[in-house]
Amino acid sequence: MARILISAGHDLKDPGVVALGTTESREMILTRNEIVKELELRGVDCIVVPDSLSRRDTIRWINANAVPGDVALEIDGNAFNGSLGGAQAFYIYGNDERQLDAQLLLNALLQEIPELPSRGVKPDIHSPNRRGLSFCRQVAVSSVLMQLCFIDNPQDLELLQNQREKFAKGIAQGLIQWSGQTPKTPEFPTINIFIKQQKYDEKGILINSNAFIPVDLVEMLGISLTDREDIRQISYGNVVYVKAVDLQEFNIAASWENQTKTVILNSLPRTLLEDGDQIMGMGNATESQLKSFLEKNNEDGLKQFPDLPRLYIEEAENELVNHDVAFCQMCLETDYLRFGGKVKPEQNNFCGLGTVEASAAGATFPDPKTGVKAHIEHLKAYASTDMINEPPIVDPRFDYVPRGVAPSVYDLGRRWNPDLEYGNQIMVLIKQLYGVF
Repeated sequence: MARILISAGHDLKDPGVVALGTTESREMILTRNEIVKELELRGVDCIVVPDSLSRRDTIRWINANAVPGDVALEIDGNAFNGSLGGAQAFYIYGNDERQLDAQLLLNALLQEIPELPSRGVKPDIHSPNRRGLSFCRQVAVSSVLMQLCFIDNPQDLELLQNQREKFAKGIAQGLIQWSGQTPKTPEFPTINIFIKQQKYDEKGILINSNAFIPVDLVEMLGISLTDREDIRQISYGNVVYVKAVDLQEFNIAASWENQTKTVILNSLPRTLLEDGDQIMGMGNATESQLKSFLEKNNEDGLKQFPDLPRLYIEEAENELVNHDVAFCQMCLETDYLRFGGKVKPEQNNFCGLGTVEASAAGATFPDPKTGVKAHIEHLKAYASTDMINEPPIVDPRFDYVPRGVAPSVYDLGRRWNPDLEYGNQIMVLIKQLYGVF
């Protein structure tokens, strides 16, 4: 039986098109992930090409791992000064069978997203590379390259970002037909549901590490999804389910307890995340919540640094810095205190802070308290022009920071870290801390 191999095109080091606050690489990886979820949901055998591979190495990897009968798809974005839009598919010139495959995939996508303009299917010599596309020509098994939209077209990009699951559903349906696989009904593990600290009698299910709850429960919470086609609903065992995290816009927080396999639903104060990205200000999480969050992601995280949550709250309060932001940044920088990079635990450096000597290993501090203080000072340097409240300054790079240029975590990308998505990565952890992811 044919398997499906799928590539997101650009590797992690190559952003592809950069436009409208995003990158082609990011949008295609997110879409590819949704396609894989759709395929796995239907019990279809698919293989994901590693995102770390260049385009040349992607082809080599596919040829090394594919077997006769497999099919391969690459998804890309496009760009043309924001003036063009729509989806198109490319096939190897002169291959009538592959042309039909490309048309099948494009039709399946357009059936799910009819408002997406169609640019048709084209032989690869009609691409910008007139000599043909490597993915269509050098992959050893049947292959098609799809360009899903124009990343620099606001309408196209909005359509992709707001209806990504529909894009994935359409492409997955086309891939299933192309590969000839017969979808199977998979078995999903059941999970417990707690609402405001009370156990709900009915069970939820776990799909691709996402908690789904019965739609009847959603209605009991006073939420109507009748007109919300954008919120995904699935049918399993004659019960309709929705993803728990999709309820966050209705003021419902969803958190996960791994030991008991329980999704916990609570009402969330709307004000909690309004200023959650601001570096200056008071944090919301308690010491016990910070401990629980860290241990949930690394059971051994606090063995070497048992006082770290308290230290972050105290040092942040001294400088009026949001301790939730600082703590989540620490979790990101140290991989929840696993470290593993150039910085070692004994350096007490919790934020990847360098030195004026540009030491490859980063700065070293005599104890955790000093390391946390340096982290807080460095955040304050970026977010505020105020003086340090608790001298002396222990941050070795404090005087080298342009003061007040980054009041929000979203401003830290390309400053604290060269990754443009750095602020978004911190915000993901903050939302997880608050139980809304």
